[in-house]
Amino acid sequence: MFQVQKRMCASCIYRPESPLDLAQLEAEIADQECSGFFRSYRICHHAKNTDVCCRGFWNAHKDDFSMGQIAQRMGWVEYVDVDTI
Repeated sequence: MFQVQKRMCASCIYRPESPLDLAQLEAEIADQECSGFFRSYRICHHAKNTDVCCRGFWNAHKDDFSMGQIAQRMGWVEYVDVDTI
């Protein structure tokens, strides 16, 4: 299963009021050979010892990276609460 944070956290970089440079953060994982596509995904910063996808990233880009596309098509998306895993 591909795990995605159940809800966007209060300090998510994808919140409109985030002071962080989202374009720069996304450039870190962007696929340089395929514009608008990502070679990876953002891991929720609250996830400890697990690679749970950030909910903000998922909401914005679930169709823009390979694993997101595959997980959706195969029914492998599992929404989890990182505080309980």
